[in-house]
Amino acid sequence: MGLLAVLLVVAGGIEYGWLRGAILSSRGQTLQATFDDGRAVLVAEERARRRLGRPALPETTLALTLVKALATAGVTTAVYSPDLSVVASAGPDPRTAARLQTGVSVPSLSQSDLLAAAQNDTVIGPTLMGNGANSRLVMLLPLTGRLGNYLGAIELAEPAGPIQGELSSAATGLAVGSAAVLLVALLIGLWLTTRGLGPLNRLAVTAQALGRGDLSRRSGLRPRSDEVGELARVFDDMADNVERTVKEREEAERRMRQFIGDASHELRTPLTAIKGYLDVLQRGAGASPEVVQAALPVMSRETERMRGLVMDLLTLARADAQRAVELRPVELAAFLERFVESRHDGATVKLELQSGLVALADPEALATIAGNLQANAQRHGLGQEIVWSTVQEGGLVGLRCADHGPGIDPQDLPHVFERFFRASGSRSRQDGGSGLGLAIVQSLAEAQNGRVVVESVLGQGTQFTVLLHPTSATGWVPAQPVA
Repeated sequence: MGLLAVLLVVAGGIEYGWLRGAILSSRGQTLQATFDDGRAVLVAEERARRRLGRPALPETTLALTLVKALATAGVTTAVYSPDLSVVASAGPDPRTAARLQTGVSVPSLSQSDLLAAAQNDTVIGPTLMGNGANSRLVMLLPLTGRLGNYLGAIELAEPAGPIQGELSSAATGLAVGSAAVLLVALLIGLWLTTRGLGPLNRLAVTAQALGRGDLSRRSGLRPRSDEVGELARVFDDMADNVERTVKEREEAERRMRQFIGDASHELRTPLTAIKGYLDVLQRGAGASPEVVQAALPVMSRETERMRGLVMDLLTLARADAQRAVELRPVELAAFLERFVESRHDGATVKLELQSGLVALADPEALATIAGNLQANAQRHGLGQEIVWSTVQEGGLVGLRCADHGPGIDPQDLPHVFERFFRASGSRSRQDGGSGLGLAIVQSLAEAQNGRVVVESVLGQGTQFTVLLHPTSATGWVPAQPVA
């Protein structure tokens, strides 16, 4: 606003000065023309007298005749000699425009201006003198003779009230216009400031709330196409990312605590059984071969169970650490054939294979996935036939393992890939599972940029489908049966 005010003052001053100069120049040209007309009349009269043989009029008479002629045109006039003395003066009677006055006083000009006009052929003015009703517009013109001799100067003056009125109206108009522009600029500036700083203040308040832990706070600003709108959008995106990251970290910590608790519980069970048998043997029961023979199989089974749990935990830890997998083309039909050949667990397996399906996968990870799915199907399939097949769905290819067991309850289905999760009923701890097999399947599938899908119908069985990205390269086939 201050800068705009300064600019308006400067522009207004320039415009006022230009208007004042234009008005004075116009009036000066009018006075010059009035003088030239009066002088032309006087020159014509002198020439007529010479043609008639009459003597030339004295300079005093000529000067008086000239000032009267100019006074008749409404201009107060005074003629100065080269020595700056007043030769003659006249002006209109202020009481009536029909009468003239001679010997009137004229505005006082500086001695230097009079000398410049009377002796140096210099035009002075027009100049405004005085204020209000007594102001005058004054102009000095040089008087020269026929041979270019300086005869003095003539002063022309007229009332400047109309000029002052015009200039006053112009100044008032400029002041009012400038004030109006400043007012409009102030209102626009306040609106722009509110529009610009209001959202920024809101963003600052929201940032403070986020800093205090209220991660659900957002700016709530309507979408805008300017820089503030872009800042608000980026800020809200950042807040979303922060909230999501914090929630993911909290969820990861919760799952880690649960995982540690579950792992501790799972490990405690076989350790407790082994320690119990060892305590019994140490108290003297070891002297009985029958007791030792009864305890050793149980201890061996619990030890094997603990070893399997530790191996599963190690596999999950490697998957969580995002250990790099070596993806290569794998011909899925050949892979399943080799995998089934390598199994000697007595399970009845049926293959439904489609040749030509090649997946981009890690053979070792894929073997672990297949092994866990096979073990899960054997454990919960009630000894019925297990069906392995290759599939092609939605631009992906993969493996499918289906059993004909009792199926999974719909309320348990969303949780089957959770670590240490066991559904009620058929999925008890006594079935020998660690509760980590399906979690390992999901982790390894995702590590290969794939996914695993489960479908189950109570009383009809369950099927797990591992989908991977296909490749047009020649499929890799393991040289030996997959373990």
